[in-house]
Amino acid sequence: MARTSYDQLMKQVLQARFADFMRLFDPATAAGLDLEAGVTFRDVETFSDIPQGKLLVADIVAEVHTLSGEPKVVVVHVEIQREREAEDFPRRMWRYYIALVQREDKPVIPIALLFYGAPDGLTRETYEETLFGYTIVTFRYLQISLPRLEPYTYLHTGNVLAAALAAVMGRGLRGARRAALHVACLQQLLTAARAKEVDPATADLLADVVTTYLPTNVEDRAALRLQLQQEQGGHTMAVDLSHLTWASRREIEIRQEDIRELVQIRCGRISPDVEAAIEQSAETDDALMALLRRAATAWTESGLLTEEKN
Repeated sequence: MARTSYDQLMKQVLQARFADFMRLFDPATAAGLDLEAGVTFRDVETFSDIPQGKLLVADIVAEVHTLSGEPKVVVVHVEIQREREAEDFPRRMWRYYIALVQREDKPVIPIALLFYGAPDGLTRETYEETLFGYTIVTFRYLQISLPRLEPYTYLHTGNVLAAALAAVMGRGLRGARRAALHVACLQQLLTAARAKEVDPATADLLADVVTTYLPTNVEDRAALRLQLQQEQGGHTMAVDLSHLTWASRREIEIRQEDIRELVQIRCGRISPDVEAAIEQSAETDDALMALLRRAATAWTESGLLTEEKN
């Protein structure tokens, strides 16, 4: 898929898995929202100083129904901040809040998603305005600093979005540890895609987060292979996922599923020998396509496992 800008990529990801995002980082709020009924996203532009008109463009603005009681509808604002800026960010979040409340006339839930390290990983940040020794305004919002969170803690939550965001959390890793997290994130996405927990287009989008924010190089992959050899007594993985792109690996998975379906139709079962042949076919494109052709024509297990001679 074509690469988008970092900010646009994350906006697309959050819109695609918004329920996962809320449940992952703010489960208490998510429990009160009807996330299964659908979420309405809008491109919202608000002016902070009329008529001076300094333009504020919110990243994610979602209208969500509540499960019961009042209010029936709330607005969730997620601001994505990739780098530190000179401007006071908490004050900017406050200005967004005021502008959205005025424009939407609904309760607003503010969330900041940071891609740089803050003092705390997951916290309620406070912005205050004071005058003559007393507080005029106290404003709080949820702040998520991804680099401050432990990637494997979130990776193992079973949340599909976490498999992508864990790559952002682990951006500081190097060498074998970086490559291992890269592979672990993609493996989680592969598992979710095979289980149909996520559609192919969204799986591609989530995988693009992994390859964008946690790229690996030859040295990283070599360090991972060496580490695996040491841990496994000199043995290596049958297929080194770390050097495959997501798209090529997903294509392999799809073809292997096609083979399994054909074998089940023609032979009535998938024996351990056939399953082993299907797994081994992923090593090369030629082997995979040859097995797929045999699966389409062979009516016996022996015919499937034996290359016909002309």
